[in-house]
Amino acid sequence: MGYEFMDTQPAYSKIDEQLRTEGIIFGDFDSRKEGWWLLERDAPSPNEKVIVESLPYMQGNYDFSVFDDERYFENRTLTYKFKIVASPYSDRKMLEHEIKRKLIPMKIQRLIDTHDSNYFWKGKVQSITLADDNKYQTLVATITFNCYPFAFAKNYEGSDIWDDVEFEHWVFQEVNFDVFEAKKITLINIGSRSTVCSVEVTGNVWVRGNNTELQINSSNYLGVEIVLNRGENYFELAGEGTIKFKFRREEMI
Repeated sequence: MGYEFMDTQPAYSKIDEQLRTEGIIFGDFDSRKEGWWLLERDAPSPNEKVIVESLPYMQGNYDFSVFDDERYFENRTLTYKFKIVASPYSDRKMLEHEIKRKLIPMKIQRLIDTHDSNYFWKGKVQSITLADDNKYQTLVATITFNCYPFAFAKNYEGSDIWDDVEFEHWVFQEVNFDVFEAKKITLINIGSRSTVCSVEVTGNVWVRGNNTELQINSSNYLGVEIVLNRGENYFELAGEGTIKFKFRREEMI
């Protein structure tokens, strides 16, 4: 008489591995290390700050939402749903308290999503809701973040760390310059909006271009900011010294 063997152990799948290895990091909270499995993520595009005027006897209206070739947005809402499985009731209650205790008091800071490891968000926790299922010994946490509408590149432009290069959306460029005679340079911002650039300087360097004219040296460069428009930004450098331009892309992802 034959017997049919049935494996009652949980079946392994790539989905299980994804649940274990994907998650978020916010301050000292790492969902993967805390034992939470990521079930869902939701990052809808932000609402635009709409400014319109309508006049009598006019078809349509005037839309003043775009200024200086940029659209402006409200903060965006990012929502993550996590699950704890096969955990006794006492542990689930402890985990419920811990996730609230660790996340809700935190101020605005970086939110890292492993799904987009080359970027980070800036925001704070808006709400945490939990659903306990005693029958299946599971706990589901839904965490909502209120974040700045654009994501920031993890590294400064010009870092060109090979493992982080996204060939379909990347530009290799020099951001460090030795200045001994007048030279023309181009800085390229391939981000979704203009960005603020800081500098590090030794010696004395003059920067002209892009509605900017600055004389910078090693004692006054702290706090200097230059706005880089989307696309190519042209400058002329003069003086004697070195200058490094430090800026991150801001992306609508």
